Amino acid sequence: MKQFQRNKRIYIFLVWLVLAALGSKAQPNLAFYPLEEQFNASSYNPAFLHPKEKFTISIFPFGGTSIGYNNQQIIKSLVKQTLSGISSDDDYKKVLQSLTDRSAFTQDLESTLLTFTARLKSGNFNFRIKEVQNFSTSLKGQLTRFIFNNDIQSAVIGQIQDLPAQAMHYREYSLGYSLPFRNHKFSAGIRAKIYFGKAAIVSGLSGSIHTISNNYLLQAGGKINLSIPLAQTPQNGESATTLSLSGSNTMDYLLNSGNKGFGADLGIKYNVNPNLVFSLSVIDLGRIDWKTNLNSKVFDGEYSISKRNISSNMSGNGTETITKNFRNSSFADSIPNIFRQTFDTTRFTTSLPVNIYAGIKYRISPKITISLADRFMLLKELNYNSLALMTSFEMNKILSVSTGYATISKSYANVPLAILFHKDWGQMFLGTENLLAFIIPSHSDFAGISFGTCFYLFKNRNLSKSLSDDYPFFRQKSIRRNQNTGLIVKEFTE
Repeated sequence: MKQFQRNKRIYIFLVWLVLAALGSKAQPNLAFYPLEEQFNASSYNPAFLHPKEKFTISIFPFGGTSIGYNNQQIIKSLVKQTLSGISSDDDYKKVLQSLTDRSAFTQDLESTLLTFTARLKSGNFNFRIKEVQNFSTSLKGQLTRFIFNNDIQSAVIGQIQDLPAQAMHYREYSLGYSLPFRNHKFSAGIRAKIYFGKAAIVSGLSGSIHTISNNYLLQAGGKINLSIPLAQTPQNGESATTLSLSGSNTMDYLLNSGNKGFGADLGIKYNVNPNLVFSLSVIDLGRIDWKTNLNSKVFDGEYSISKRNISSNMSGNGTETITKNFRNSSFADSIPNIFRQTFDTTRFTTSLPVNIYAGIKYRISPKITISLADRFMLLKELNYNSLALMTSFEMNKILSVSTGYATISKSYANVPLAILFHKDWGQMFLGTENLLAFIIPSHSDFAGISFGTCFYLFKNRNLSKSLSDDYPFFRQKSIRRNQNTGLIVKEFTE
């Protein structure tokens, strides 16, 4: 019974990684990449920081939020069951089995708490506070399929499979700057960032099958670096590790400033000609040093595989392969948790997932632009790429639409859509990485949505009167003077 309880906690721990990300970037929606006038466009490239008005502000929950995840069917089912309190070990195993069939599993969330932009003669400035959660893992491999899948699977003796995973929650304070726009061909931008880490989980686990004394042994272990508030609580005569996020502990977690980090965004934009634009940027080039809530664990264990459940085959080069000889169940159903665990409170450092954006835009008419955007997420053993071919339309003075086709990692059925409203008081945007996820969710692997609103401050009043039949080619202007100097007030400041 004790072994079952320990095993269940391992499943809960792994699922917590998934749910932690669901509670939160998706990375900025690629559908918005062609719409540089969108007030959060500098999230893709700091060189896109060219505000329409002199001062722009937005605060949570309007500042901009983006949520996205793949493997959506199994995750939606798991979340629903978890919230209703009826989740079982079988539900958790379904998640693990699903992950073993995917090359990568990535979820992210970004939510802007405050953003303020100023357009000055010396350049464009933006101050931003943002909450970020991200999660990436890759469990696909011969060994994990052999252990978790119910159908016939094979594994090579002695072949090591790593089990990388990284989840982080942090707050970001940043100041962005871009060169003033004076119709030059070249523009550049930079954003300096300070990170305050809240939680981190970094897996260094690996496993392999070996032959020892004519027996087959599954050996697995490694270190999982943890910086999360955990508590040891007695349970049935033994100690259980649980999350400590109740009452004042929650505020201590949210306001934790002990895990500091620094980073930067770099970007350039080059107008090859009036209709052709090239852009390139590197986002989140930085790291966080974790010094608080250190609860890292070192795992070490092995499990004997019965020869009656497998068949062996020796290849000509001396490599041995074993194959399951039963269906409708997996080795995971019978493996007890025999891992030996030791705690480690050593400080550690994590690199942030670096996103590299490259884009080409070509304007084929005053109101239609086609673009190709590529996003490469760089993280050790968890890299993946996304590509989007988009067409953007300026429907009228207040509405712009961008749509097309995108590949997101190994997900190929994605139709992104972005809608941007321009008004005198500000902007509103709404978009999704995959419209098909709302139309035919059963056939869509990836789902996501982005939305936000900003407001213009101290907007200049239009002093020109509207056209009339009396003045078909002339706008009569109302003269307004500065009360102190007597000088005429300009309609639009330089």
